[in-house]
Amino acid sequence: MLSDDILKNNEIQFKYRDISVSNYPGFYHYHRGIEILFIHQGKGHIFMNRKMYDLNSGCIVCIQPFQLHRLNFEVSDQIPYERTVVTFEPSTFAPYFKSFPTLYRFFEHIWKDELSNQVFPMDSGAAYMSDIFERYVSKMSGRHGNEQLEAASILIIHILDYLKSLLEDVQLLGAPRTERNAEKIMQWVEEHYTEPFELSQLADELHLSRYHVSHLFRNETGSSITDYVIARRIRQACWLLKTESIAIEQIGLQVGMPNFSYFCRIFKRNIGLTPKQYRDSFI
Repeated sequence: MLSDDILKNNEIQFKYRDISVSNYPGFYHYHRGIEILFIHQGKGHIFMNRKMYDLNSGCIVCIQPFQLHRLNFEVSDQIPYERTVVTFEPSTFAPYFKSFPTLYRFFEHIWKDELSNQVFPMDSGAAYMSDIFERYVSKMSGRHGNEQLEAASILIIHILDYLKSLLEDVQLLGAPRTERNAEKIMQWVEEHYTEPFELSQLADELHLSRYHVSHLFRNETGSSITDYVIARRIRQACWLLKTESIAIEQIGLQVGMPNFSYFCRIFKRNIGLTPKQYRDSFI
């Protein structure tokens, strides 16, 4: 699982037809950029804005920067979860869209405003979107720098134009989106999850009581802050186990879990494998 830092050094992250056939735990998280999620296969739900939305093959989901959400999918060999995910930094691509005033207003709307709908069943449009993603994959071969950004901007323009066609009757006059308390808490965790967790420090920085912070987070996510901190550490550990060759003990230290036996026990409880088994599964 990619960490929530994926846009720290990249303007766009593109995952094409990523497939899960087992062990897809749902967890609350957010991304720094806009995320477009297209479901090729699967049946599940997404939790956003304290609501649950059904997801099925052919759905497309638009998720705003720092918007708290959780995905749950019923996954098996017979019913895999297959998706294409485009996550991009909106400020990087805004200059590419300004030549298209109507489209640019729509882009700013999905970037910054409160949205009445973010999940769209596409029916016949699913094949169109699949073709766009496949074409982008072929165009990206050997491209770097500005050429890569230009190709990515064309992909995003196609996606925005289609989403806009689904919302032709919607007035683009939404109120600016307000940051929810849980998102503020998650941003704090993002900056501190590698350190020993102290609820009192978090509460002091948000100028709230420890009880109030815990209550707000559980009310908005259904989870405790401690559980979220653990989930964030485990996600980062998964990423490091897949991409780095450093000792497993060092990975535990890097994600804020210096007790090796505790790290292994919590990792297996969440992932179903020991850290070594997880790393070996990618060899």
